[in-house]
Amino acid sequence: MSIINKIFGQKRTIQSPVFVKDFTKDNAQLTTLTELMGKVIDGDKKESIDRDIKFLKYGLDGENNVYFELKNSFLPIICLHDVRLVYDDYVAQLDFVVISNKFTCILETKKLSGNISIDQDGNFVRTMKNRYGKEFKEGIYSPITQNKRHVDILKHVLSKELKINNMPILSLVVMANPKTIIKKYKCPAEIEKTLIKYDQIKSTLEKYQNDKANQYDLAEKDMFDISNLLVRLNTPIDMGLETRYQLSLDEYQKKSEEQLREELTAFRLQTSRAENIKAYFIFNNAEMEDMIAKYPRNEEELLDVKGFGKAKVEKYGTAILRCFNTTD
Repeated sequence: MSIINKIFGQKRTIQSPVFVKDFTKDNAQLTTLTELMGKVIDGDKKESIDRDIKFLKYGLDGENNVYFELKNSFLPIICLHDVRLVYDDYVAQLDFVVISNKFTCILETKKLSGNISIDQDGNFVRTMKNRYGKEFKEGIYSPITQNKRHVDILKHVLSKELKINNMPILSLVVMANPKTIIKKYKCPAEIEKTLIKYDQIKSTLEKYQNDKANQYDLAEKDMFDISNLLVRLNTPIDMGLETRYQLSLDEYQKKSEEQLREELTAFRLQTSRAENIKAYFIFNNAEMEDMIAKYPRNEEELLDVKGFGKAKVEKYGTAILRCFNTTD
């Protein structure tokens, strides 16, 4: 214990991992992409979305492996999953953050296919096989370098927001694919100690926690202050799917005539009751059929529908167009 903790007799209550921001496979991005997949009709666009869904699921499986090891580590730590840290002009996507009284550690999770080798200069090379069984190699961006940048950003944030300047902030790159072989016997020592497989997480964190050379001792209140700060600064990315996949309104699947007729009739009935007017004052059956045939996507197109003038479009247009919009 630190001198302050000894004086005030602060008792440690964290005995096992506490997830302040928990892992879940119910990923919002995955849900959005899956819903989009069912709405888009362009074959090439669907293929692109499907590829991103598979890649995201693959990554989540890797993060689930890391989550399991942290959750079952029985270490006195606070954990957060998937923090997109935005501060000043800096942005850092943190897969996992582990906070103990002795250190804070950022875990960068990689579930890579193939085997990884690191040369004496710290270059990462991945060896894979194509569908014909022939091996090929490719260089990949160093996750060590990437996570070092994350560490620097977190140090900056903790210094500015909480006046924490001397806490050890560690970097671990975790290979989450159990089939991946890591060849690091030629790599620099600094890289060797920060690159681990997911089943080494507990032993590695225990080593840092029990390091007698590290005299740092953070109060539990300060540990929670760090975790709460990260939750507050977490800013999920706006995917901007229409822009990302260059989708136009015509590339979305249209609702069936039966579904539209049902939704428009329900809207007409509810609105007429709310306004205490006849249903056909809003639009009659002939106007509804013309609307379904023309399938308006915006107010300008709705003005072309029989019986719809500017006043009616201004009053009912937003609600009516919601029936035709399959992108919500």
